[in-house]
Amino acid sequence: MLRRAPAWRYGARRSGVIMDGMGSPRRSAGLVLAAFLLCGLLPAPAAAATAFKVLQMNLCNSGVAGCYQGGRAVGEAVAMIQRRLPDVVSVNEVCLSDLPRLTAAVGASAQYRFAFVRNRSTNSDYQCTDGRGAYGSGIIVKEGVRTGGHGTYSAQDGGNEIRAWACALSAVRGFTACTTHLSTTGTTALAQCRELVPGIVLAHDPTGSPTTRHVVVGDLNLRYSPGSATNAQNCVPSGWFRKGDGDVQHVIARTLTFVSTQEFAMYRTDHPAFVVNHTF
Repeated sequence: MLRRAPAWRYGARRSGVIMDGMGSPRRSAGLVLAAFLLCGLLPAPAAAATAFKVLQMNLCNSGVAGCYQGGRAVGEAVAMIQRRLPDVVSVNEVCLSDLPRLTAAVGASAQYRFAFVRNRSTNSDYQCTDGRGAYGSGIIVKEGVRTGGHGTYSAQDGGNEIRAWACALSAVRGFTACTTHLSTTGTTALAQCRELVPGIVLAHDPTGSPTTRHVVVGDLNLRYSPGSATNAQNCVPSGWFRKGDGDVQHVIARTLTFVSTQEFAMYRTDHPAFVVNHTF
């Protein structure tokens, strides 16, 4: 014999609550209106932090050093960039001819500035082997570059390489990013680092604002060594912070929130890839 379904199956009213066909309550109009009014009193959710990733690599690609592997470090760096998707990339010991390929891997809008190392004996740009162009470091910014510059330090050691820096003001979010590869003489490297941070970096910030984001990335040839006169921390100004790979690669930054560091093995050069993750 067929049983008649209970009245609530057809939307019958019970104590001011309407029951739907699956037995789930639907509040009355008065309760719904009260809920909307209450929601208007609640604060809006906070905006999510924006990730900001910096990638540092020394590619040993001059052709002179023993770690050179016929240019294959560039292809390895391209793959690293495509996997890590950084906002800023610093590359040391590269040739100017390497930069278009590396920059294309960062993104369609990416642009770079190059730090031209000078040759003391010839008073000209230091050259990579096999006609691959000027030797130095590059800073690549994913969102493009509004303005930038490059130069050499007043402090130099007695070697043939006149060490250099390059800085770029980003095209969209207005941060300054710089790259460098400092002297192998510790005291000179520290003097160069102090010359770069903050003076040269701030000179490439046209806003002059203390809240502008800045990152200095590179092979500083300095290590974190508390108590040492050439401790890498000794070139970090007040209000800035430093993160290193445990060796000579570092990121010095301000007005960013540090999240984490990562290291990734590279097999065509003698340095790992070093990533520092931030938010702002």
